[in-house]
Formats: sequence, C-alpha cells, structure tokens
Amino acid sequence: MRPAGVLAVAVLLVSARAAADEPTGPTTPGAPAAAPVENEFALKVALGGDYRSLYGVPIYGGDAHLSIGAEMGLYAVYGTAGLTLGRTEYGLGTTVIDLGCSVERRIDRLTIGLPLRPSYLRIARATTSGALDSLGIGIAPFVGFDLVSSEGHTLFLAASLNLDEYLVGSSSFAWGPSLSIGYRETE
Repeated sequence: MRPAGVLAVAVLLVSARAAADEPTGPTTPGAPAAAPVENEFALKVALGGDYRSLYGVPIYGGDAHLSIGAEMGLYAVYGTAGLTLGRTEYGLGTTVIDLGCSVERRIDRLTIGLPLRPSYLRIARATTSGALDSLGIGIAPFVGFDLVSSEGHTLFLAASLNLDEYLVGSSSFAWGPSLSIGYRETE
C-alpha cells in the first residue's frame, strides 16, 4: 500500500475511534433528547511554507488556501482552492494549483482532516520559455490546533503531508510537508 493510502486509513481510524468514545447522551426513558446539530457556514484562509520532493529534487515555496464549507457539530466539509509558488533547488520556478474538498473532524481544539484534490503542476524550463506541466490527484492529511478562539473566530496552526500523483503530462509522484497558520470563521 502506498504511503497516501496508509495515512488515509490512519486518519479515518483515529476519527472513528474518537467518535466511538464520545458520550451518546441520556439513555433513561423520559429524559430529554439531545439538541439537533445545527449546520454553520464556515470560511478558512491559510498561508504557509511548503516543501516537496519531486524525483528527489527539493522544491521550496509558500502556499495559500481558501476553503468554504459547513461545520456540522464535530464534523466539517469544505470546498478548497490552493496555490503554491516555489522554486527547485536549481532555481526553476514551480506552480501548483489545487481544487478539491476536505472532510474534517474536531476533537476539542484539535482538528484532523483529509483533503482530496485534483491538481496542476507547472515547472518552468531552464532552456526555453516553455514549461513542463502535469495534472494529477492527491491527498494532504493534516492535523490542526486552534491557538485562539472567540465567538466564531479562530486562529489555528496546521501541519499537513502533501501526497500527489501526477498522471497526465509527465508522470511523477511528489510529496512533502507543509506548515501553515490560518483563520477560520463560522456563522
């Protein structure tokens, strides 16, 4: 099994185990039922540093992500868009554009998430004005921690592991960690 598959299974198992450990509410006859969970609109913006390895060549850069979705109690679902600009160690400019969705699970101030995202990779050529490009799909399991939270406004820190398989254009596998700081707002 590829590293991406192992990480995806691990994130889902941790989330399922945490959900099983939560109290289910009153079980005595005549006791009031738990209040229904209300869906809330949510917006996230994050900026961070990014490292990726492609064919063993390091790529260093910065990324920005925008996510819009809904929080449903302890779970959240987002549509995401991201842009990563970087350089290889040899000075070639790189661009990664990703669009996709993310499912997240909150455990107090901790968040565990699994974004699934199609992406586009572009690497500038050194010898001509063109570029090498490829389309692919990837996941970026992450762990986030809420630093400061007040009335629907949250400042958080997140660490993720990018795992991307590029299939169309030049076939390749890219991986690497990202660390970002972000802002989340719910209404």
